[in-house]
Amino acid sequence: WQSAADAEAAAKAAGSAIALKVQSAAIPHKTEAGAVALNVAAGDVAAAYERVLASAKAYAPAATIDGVLVQPMAAPGREVILGINRDTRWGPLLMVGLGGVLVEAMGDVVLAPVPLDHDAALALIGRLKGAKLLGAFRGRPEADIEALADLMVRLSHFAADHADTIAEIDLNPVIVHDKSDGVSVVDALIVKRATDAQNRAAAE
Repeated sequence: WQSAADAEAAAKAAGSAIALKVQSAAIPHKTEAGAVALNVAAGDVAAAYERVLASAKAYAPAATIDGVLVQPMAAPGREVILGINRDTRWGPLLMVGLGGVLVEAMGDVVLAPVPLDHDAALALIGRLKGAKLLGAFRGRPEADIEALADLMVRLSHFAADHADTIAEIDLNPVIVHDKSDGVSVVDALIVKRATDAQNRAAAE
């Protein structure tokens, strides 16, 4: 949305707690820029809109800002990260890790070449050190591991089909809800590969 009033109207129509995210190609990591507001009540959206916009402009004064995304907060669940990274030898690799935004602190990630089928995706999930946390645990029901595996398969095929144009994909966090309730991709980043002309210019 392009104005605080429009964002507030969208939030009231959603009728739930709201997340606000500044949209700008120059600010790929919005949390670090203070360009995200979470669990915002509808009556506080206008002020939060101005706050995240001001933070984004202070963080990257020259950035072109396309607007502010207004979306309902996702239901809670287990947080994971999914991504595609390019290896010079193996090409695109799919990464899955536990922890979502805390994945760097937890260090629990595994990689596999793309594309994957459903069984391979399940096997990759099983290689995580904390894989048991996705199962029934301390009174919590099992997470929707099947839905997570389905998302991994789709992401891996997308990466394989567009290997010549995509350098990196980051889905973080992905919230895995309880069994049969699916998954929610909360934030996504796609970085395109430089063209041959851009690579030659950078080398000169």
